[in-house]
Amino acid sequence: MHVLIIFRQEKVMNLLLNISLAFLFFMILITAISIYVGYQVMNPMRLAISQLPSEYHLEYEEITFYNNSDSVELKGWWIPSTRRDFITQKAVIFSHSYGDNRQSMPIETLKLAKRLSSEGFHVFMYDFRNSGESGGRFTTIGRKEKTDLLSAIHFVKHEKGIHEIGLIGWSMGASTSIIVGSESPNVRAVIADSPFADLETYTKESFTYWTGLPNQVSKYMVQVAENVFIDLNLSDVKPYIAARRYENKGLMLIHSTKDGAISYKQSELIYNNAPNAEIWITKKGGHIRNYNHQKDKYEERIIEFLNKYMYGDFMFTPISKMTWS
Repeated sequence: MHVLIIFRQEKVMNLLLNISLAFLFFMILITAISIYVGYQVMNPMRLAISQLPSEYHLEYEEITFYNNSDSVELKGWWIPSTRRDFITQKAVIFSHSYGDNRQSMPIETLKLAKRLSSEGFHVFMYDFRNSGESGGRFTTIGRKEKTDLLSAIHFVKHEKGIHEIGLIGWSMGASTSIIVGSESPNVRAVIADSPFADLETYTKESFTYWTGLPNQVSKYMVQVAENVFIDLNLSDVKPYIAARRYENKGLMLIHSTKDGAISYKQSELIYNNAPNAEIWITKKGGHIRNYNHQKDKYEERIIEFLNKYMYGDFMFTPISKMTWS
């Protein structure tokens, strides 16, 4: 009987040991996957620039400037206004989406730049860090990209002498533009196409969409990735909070109900937090493809919006406007 008891105790101990080892192995595996996924997210494949402004019959200047916070080398194009009947003091800065660059996006950014140039706007297109031809090792989905955009504004103001500045961005670039627009006194108007409202919440809610992994492990995996990659601080990127500071400048949100990557509800959350904003919900396209489906209307609406806020001292009247089309 005594031997039998010892034998049973050994079986129980072995079972507990095996369970502990299996759990340890599982945690090591999940941690390793978390680090791998975090590294992949911060290192999207770089897309090459395949077209130049000259192919759209635009004059342009190749620009190299540096991030004012960490000296990362950034590349861009300065496209002057083609209007010759007056000297313009207005510039619009383009900020591209995650994994793309100033030219390689699902829409023809150079076509849009040409239209803005013909309407009297200078256009500055640049690559975020770790994108296109810019330097930098990691993409941080808004945290450090914010300083890239602030540095672009500094370049436009101090090197080109332009003080009337508007921002337009898509996806990550849209969210970054909202945050920067709320902080920079030089920005008069922001157009945000398909932004996320809160990177931390959005990442956890869309975890399966982007990784294919079960949503139940998202919280742990995100925490591991943030601890390993200190530049990946999701809680720092909250455009819906930045939107609360838009009392005396313009904010225009554009989003499609067909967007499978970032729900248009994200733009609605930003809109509901902004004291002065308008939102255009479209029924065509997908993620950052609104321009492809209604180019003329898209151009006219953003030009009208920019002109409202970028003609010197404007008469400010708070607005709250939502349209669907």
